[in-house]
Amino acid sequence: MISVTLWADVKPTEDIEKVKQALLNLCPPASIEVFQEPEKSKTMKGYATGPESIAAFAKKFREQRILEAVRQQLLKLVQNNELVFAVQRQAAFVNRFHLCDLTDYTAMGPIRVEIQANNIQDVIDYISPPTIKGRPKFRNDLKLE
Repeated sequence: MISVTLWADVKPTEDIEKVKQALLNLCPPASIEVFQEPEKSKTMKGYATGPESIAAFAKKFREQRILEAVRQQLLKLVQNNELVFAVQRQAAFVNRFHLCDLTDYTAMGPIRVEIQANNIQDVIDYISPPTIKGRPKFRNDLKLE
């Protein structure tokens, strides 16, 4: 089973619909909620489950031809059965996916992506497979549940 959680802080000057669109571009969340903790900005959180929740990542990283670079970064960020990384929010809004540091709070800040799966290595292989001469090398036994 794959589950994806997306997090983004919503600054007081931001259009909440634009933040929502950035999340929708990354992953088709089953639900999106906005909440506010005392003395903090609003936070938008999206949830999704299933293999289709990571399909947009796989598609965009292939289109942008950044599979190997993304793969190297993702492999460093795995802990147990969880993968946590950040994507630049403004890039996500225009349907581009650029990894950034989780603490990158320049401009509007990042979107935090948390992916949990029974076999996180299969998720990484699907999102950004190993390449041979720039072409994806797919595993025949890849099973996303």
